Amino acid sequence: MANIKETYAQRHYESALDYFEQGNYEKALQQIDNAIQKSPKNPDYYSTKGVFLHRMNDIPKAVEAYQKAIEVFPGHTFSHYNLGIIFMKNGKILQAIQQWEEVIRNKPDDVDSIFNIAVALSKLGKAKQAIPFYKKVLEYDPGHVMTHQNLAVIYRDECDYNKAKKHFNILKDLDSTYSEIVDKEIFRCEEQEFLAKIEEEKKQTASFIGTGDNSDIGRALSALIKENFDEALDLANIVLSDSPDDKNALLVKAQALAGVCKDEEALKVLNKVIELFPNELEAYFQMGTISLNLGKYSQAMEYFQKIKKLDANYPLVDENLELIRKYIVNGGQNI
Repeated sequence: MANIKETYAQRHYESALDYFEQGNYEKALQQIDNAIQKSPKNPDYYSTKGVFLHRMNDIPKAVEAYQKAIEVFPGHTFSHYNLGIIFMKNGKILQAIQQWEEVIRNKPDDVDSIFNIAVALSKLGKAKQAIPFYKKVLEYDPGHVMTHQNLAVIYRDECDYNKAKKHFNILKDLDSTYSEIVDKEIFRCEEQEFLAKIEEEKKQTASFIGTGDNSDIGRALSALIKENFDEALDLANIVLSDSPDDKNALLVKAQALAGVCKDEEALKVLNKVIELFPNELEAYFQMGTISLNLGKYSQAMEYFQKIKKLDANYPLVDENLELIRKYIVNGGQNI
């Protein structure tokens, strides 16, 4: 008798699929209910009903059907997965994650569920926690395009630019339609790397300028490194009031002026340094940096090339010149 019921259930099931394919949803539901009645312990019939209701946009009843399938068979991964999709679309992100966790508990290599968990964590603002899940996706599917794209964005936002560029480049290799976007993103990463190096260079100013024996200069440098630009400017001016041509004080004053966005005044001070000390590399470096910030790329290039001639190993010069070339190639203005 059991076999006969299963046979009839299967016929109702197949009929339900045919009706649904024809767009006759009412008869499809009738037939799937008949299949369930004949074989109430078959989770696939409940999940199929869930699919029908889901496609008909009857979400509450679709959820009930999927949950019934799981009640009959707790390890029914198809129903867990689809419940996750429904919960995600309705903003129930934690519940969605729980459903996909059930999927990978029963099917550890389910790439779609692993990927969905990563996306859900990112939506919760937990991008770092999403990274291991994206990495797991790549273990099973090294060419997963969206995973490389999402990892690249996460690493970019976390300022891990080398990893970001790695995944952007893989993305471009996998799908050439991303080439233009990827090239722009890689350029932005290199731009941010450059700016980070500039900030580091500012913090190390004392190693290039030297503190000497003047306590006011020492305190001015300390204020400059801490980005207390007004204090640094006041202290530098105190020194310059007695010694107008003091190189260290002029350099501190220029950088402090740049720090408070008085770039043109800073350039005037630096020009005075060059007049007094024609081969002062730190002055050329500051002038190059300020010109670059102002978008005067050709002028910035001249200053950095001057440094290169005087000292081929001066820190950050090669990086700056390379970035300026990329600015120009990418259509920089005010050249």
